[in-house]
Formats: sequence, structure tokens, C-alpha cells
Amino acid sequence: MSTPLLGRNAVVLKGATEIGYATGIRASIDVDLIKAFKLGSDKPAVLESGNKSFTVRIDKMYIDSTYATDVLNGTKVAIDVLPAGSGAGKPKITLTNVVLTGWDLTIDQDGVIMESVEGEADGITFGTQS
Repeated sequence: MSTPLLGRNAVVLKGATEIGYATGIRASIDVDLIKAFKLGSDKPAVLESGNKSFTVRIDKMYIDSTYATDVLNGTKVAIDVLPAGSGAGKPKITLTNVVLTGWDLTIDQDGVIMESVEGEADGITFGTQS
């Protein structure tokens, strides 16, 4: 049995650059369902996987307006998630051609200023680092 990974070891990259002060990431795969029923049956005659979408949301401490500017410019980026940290043979999840679609800023009187950026990729691959 494998040992679960700890989030504190994870690394998130935008292109080849580590996203500094990242506090969390959420990468998702959503699949539309193609489902059709025929008359006289309560079970689907067709049940298939349809269109897929790949979304990502990154929470980080605010440094400057770089990410907000990327959203405004429609910048496409690659996002790599290294759940076990950096190192040869460790897992790597790559979201390709991510269009950054949203940004928000959170300011609390007694806390660190945070920002979140989100987007949608045209693909996702699971592999290992070399």
C-alpha cells in the first residue's frame, strides 16, 4: 500500500516558474454525459462519455498584478502540478494551454492579502518527472 502525499510538499509551476506563495490548487476534470432513452425502457439505450473540460484554480499570496494582467490579456499558460514535490520519478500533472478566465483578491484587516486565479485547459496529462 502506498503512503498518501502531503500537500506541504507539492509544487505548482506556471510555465517553468514556481508559483510563489501558493497556498492551494484545485485541478478538475469534468465530463458531459451523453444519455438517451428509448421508448418502453427506463434504462438508457446510450450512455457515453461526452465533451470534457479541464479547470484549475490556484490560491496564492498576493505579490503584484501579474496574474490579474494575465487574465485581462487572455494569456495561455501551462500549469504543472508536482504533488510529491520536485524530483525525478515523482508524479507530474500537466494542464496545457490554460486560458486564465478569472481572478479575485481577498483582503482581511488582520491577514495576508490573497489572490485566486482560475482557468480552463485544453488538455491534461498524468506522468512522471524526468
